[in-house]
Amino acid sequence: MADKMARFPYSPALKPPWNWTSIDLTDSGLAPALRLMVQQIQADVSAYIPSQGIRLHKKKMPVWDGGTIDCYLLEPEGARAQTPAMLYCHGGGFFLPIQPMMMELAAQYAREVGVRVYLPEYRLLPEYPSPYPFRDCLSVLEEIQKQDAPYLLYGESAGGTLAAGLALWARNHATKAAKGQCLIYPTLDNRCSRYASMRLYAEAAWPLKNHLTIWREYLKNGKDGLDEYLVPMTAPDMSALPPAYVEPQQIDILRDEGIAYAKRLEDAGNRVTLNIVEGSYHGFDADTQNPFVQKVVQKRIEQMRKMLK
Repeated sequence: MADKMARFPYSPALKPPWNWTSIDLTDSGLAPALRLMVQQIQADVSAYIPSQGIRLHKKKMPVWDGGTIDCYLLEPEGARAQTPAMLYCHGGGFFLPIQPMMMELAAQYAREVGVRVYLPEYRLLPEYPSPYPFRDCLSVLEEIQKQDAPYLLYGESAGGTLAAGLALWARNHATKAAKGQCLIYPTLDNRCSRYASMRLYAEAAWPLKNHLTIWREYLKNGKDGLDEYLVPMTAPDMSALPPAYVEPQQIDILRDEGIAYAKRLEDAGNRVTLNIVEGSYHGFDADTQNPFVQKVVQKRIEQMRKMLK
């Protein structure tokens, strides 16, 4: 597996990617190990302490089915209800929880953009397929929309599915629209065979075999009339959506669908900034302090500030 990973021209400025090709999500025998992984990640996040100037709160948020989920809020000192907000829909293939690197990125966005960042711990696979992750995030969005403040939508990987779907939902239901949507190596289409990058990078950092598994598991109970919100690329109408920053990674199975989504948004008259990061891979920004990563993060921050003007 290491030899297969080495054949891809990842930037030497980046650490080698975590080897997901060694894990087969179709192997039911891995379930106990995955549960332990989730528990360890959650423990690490619970122990996270943000840098000076950022306040961290953990809230219980009511959700659509009468239950509650945990939601982390990271905000700059002095933030008020009128301070702009960001709904950060985290990645992890719908089966991993919020991770420390996401908390670190959220804290940086809070500090440098001046936003109150909401990170909902939506419910996960395999116990909670669609519509749980989407509707959990929608419940948090509805709380944000009640505030007298602008907001942004942000999502990486599977979180990009959720953020893009929420932008479509807000438009279709005439609720308060986001000032912008930031889609980072987003998952947007379950029709994977349409994209050349799926074949080119099938054994790169995020392997095709696992990607197909998460889509199958996520949609195993059907779409329940939520088609375009669960699979945003299938939306028939892309007009009147918030300005978008779309960031596919060059060496990633998801590259081409990110590019295609950006083109559809632009063709429908939306303002779009497409940033294909050369030499990068799926999840490259886990090394948050790496200079290469920080250069890309600063590009995101620049776009967020523009969206909020």
